Amino acid sequence: MLFFKRYLLPRIIQFLVVVFVGITVVFIVPRLTPVDPVQQVISQMTSQGAFLDPAAVEALRQSLTEMYGLEGGIFQQYVAFWGRLLHGDFGPSLFQFPVPVMELIMDSLPWTAGLLLTTTILSWLVGSIIGALAGYFKNKTWAQTLD
Repeated sequence: MLFFKRYLLPRIIQFLVVVFVGITVVFIVPRLTPVDPVQQVISQMTSQGAFLDPAAVEALRQSLTEMYGLEGGIFQQYVAFWGRLLHGDFGPSLFQFPVPVMELIMDSLPWTAGLLLTTTILSWLVGSIIGALAGYFKNKTWAQTLD
């Protein structure tokens, strides 16, 4: 129990604070940019040859605003953002519209896992070799710089 109170509990609290702050930054930073995501999607559609009359553009703008969760005040958007995030709904991609972000993540996951496994094994091997050499040659200058 002492291990939990002194070591594990502070680490868990620190982890939760870091995750909360990180997700909050992910919410805030796009809102600080001068680019309107809805206008970006509409511009992307028209640049690909889609002809939209003004009434259709306004209907599309309203639909995209709801789809991206940009309606309401900033606090309402923040609460809705957390709600969608906790349900695993990351919405449609801005850059590959209308592909859902979760689909893009799942497509990339096997490659990411393979890269993670490869780099973990390589770093373990290199670190073990350097550590063993530093222990064996502990009185040498280069080994002492590793301490």
